[in-house]
Amino acid sequence: MRYIIITGVNFNNKGAQAMMFHLYYYLQKKWSDKKVVALCKNTEEQLKRYRERYKIRAVSFYLADSFYVEGGLYRIAGCIKGIQSRRNSLRLQRILRNTDLCVDASGFNFSSKFGPLDNYAWLENIEIMKRHKIPVVIMPQSFGPFDFPNWYRWGLKVKAQAILQYPKKIFAREQAGFDDLKEQFHVKNLFLSPDLVLLGNDLRPKDFYRNLASMKIYKVADGSVAVVPNQKLQTHSTDLNGESIYVSTIKALRKENKKVYIIRHCDSDKKFCESLFKKFQDSENVFYIDEDLDCIEYAELIKHFDFAVVSRYHGIVHSYKAGTPCVVIGWADKYQELTQQLCQSRYVMDLKSYDESVLQSKIHEMCLNCQNEKVVINRYYGELIKSFDLYKIAFDGME
Repeated sequence: MRYIIITGVNFNNKGAQAMMFHLYYYLQKKWSDKKVVALCKNTEEQLKRYRERYKIRAVSFYLADSFYVEGGLYRIAGCIKGIQSRRNSLRLQRILRNTDLCVDASGFNFSSKFGPLDNYAWLENIEIMKRHKIPVVIMPQSFGPFDFPNWYRWGLKVKAQAILQYPKKIFAREQAGFDDLKEQFHVKNLFLSPDLVLLGNDLRPKDFYRNLASMKIYKVADGSVAVVPNQKLQTHSTDLNGESIYVSTIKALRKENKKVYIIRHCDSDKKFCESLFKKFQDSENVFYIDEDLDCIEYAELIKHFDFAVVSRYHGIVHSYKAGTPCVVIGWADKYQELTQQLCQSRYVMDLKSYDESVLQSKIHEMCLNCQNEKVVINRYYGELIKSFDLYKIAFDGME
């Protein structure tokens, strides 16, 4: 049996999960004679639980596992770092020896925003595929900036320039990332594309659940707004209190007589959401959905809100696909470019110029205009889907 593998994904983050689900369905349908396998940053124990719920083939895949599979000195390094299990490693070896295509959906890994090990690991995965002579396609993701310290920049540049020539196609999600890859690493096989989840067809529950009855369905009261926080706001707003921004948001929504539902889009936001809800747990019309929703459940849930206040990138993507407008609290180019694609840029509150009164005015404007914005989003989304066939560009002509 021959394989197609998906890398850079996991089940912990609804964005990473959605990228995995979209690619898994498309690739398995296109290459029905092969087995599609997701190589996930989840433990074997976690994957056992997920395999019981979903129809997806998934194998645990961390940096140590990739080292072990390579053998020689790499194998020693993998053992020192700690592989999942020998059984898992043997499974990975068998898959890699029989793989015809690797599709990477890392989202955002190659940047000076992350440490040297993260950048090295992302490049090393491509190099592993090169050593195994496996073609690679890098699906739309964010790149840069590359403001590395001098002691690291030279070595990374030499390694990256060599490795980034190998993938058949590399898709950058934003213009700034596209330009950085072009200028700093002279990448030639480069394309600019919107997000793969945004451009993908809606996910049908029957294609993914082993038991449809396991899907969580919620009733949402009329006149409700979703608040989807991102605990990284604290990291990117060193002069601001991340939690206080959301507290102010919820207070503004209550003044507009909106019912508020706090929802997490990533497991790492759990404590942040719990702390935020405690500020309002004795208040009427403020609720917290404290369950691990998957990307399909979230996409169904977000349809029922007047609008959402979101700081998670794929939380915005899921909302737009559902025709639900967003007030966006962000800090990077990816938020600006995403909202521009759907004619929604005036509803972005950039942390670099954060002003509480400005955010509240955007919320008030959205309360007044949310029904009209739904029409705008649906129109522009339809035009976007017709104008750019990412999956055809990425995979046509590949055997």
